[in-house]
Amino acid sequence: MATLTPPLGVPASVAPAGALVSGGNILSMLAAMGVFSRRGEQILAECGIRGVTVDGWYPLDAYVRSLDVIERKIGPNTLFRVGQEIPNHIPVPPGLDSFEKVVGCFGPAFEMNHRGVGAGGITFRMQDPRTGIITSGTPYPCPFDRGVILGFVKKFVGVRCTVEHAPGSLCKSTGGATCTHLVTMPPR
Repeated sequence: MATLTPPLGVPASVAPAGALVSGGNILSMLAAMGVFSRRGEQILAECGIRGVTVDGWYPLDAYVRSLDVIERKIGPNTLFRVGQEIPNHIPVPPGLDSFEKVVGCFGPAFEMNHRGVGAGGITFRMQDPRTGIITSGTPYPCPFDRGVILGFVKKFVGVRCTVEHAPGSLCKSTGGATCTHLVTMPPR
């Protein structure tokens, strides 16, 4: 099954009014942009976020807007890299020592790093011991979500998994309210 690459230009869903995101989440964006982090800081400033600190809290809608700008101006691959950086910069639930625990941690990890959004509409189920299904209703763009999933599995399980859209599922990049991803461990 090929990974679906949705068309650009469909904005991510809107963050709830008053919702906040942790500074660590935003610092992931700057870390992923590497030598282009100054451009990331400019985009954040244009969206109303300045002087990010790891323990600060910032408007989620402004951060989502900044990610939308990055996707339009720089591309979805950068958002994917930003997502992969997330587990390196945020607090996560303890005990992430198995694939199943990692697949189940996304809602709690989201809740730890956001205020005013709950678990972000993230649900999961295990299809079998090597395949999980994660549905994300967060306001984050699809490439970002895919990167987060891959980054968590790589960091906590130590392997590069496959993250693909579930057959027949909707995508936030094409106007859907959620994205559903099949997360598959490599063959043994």
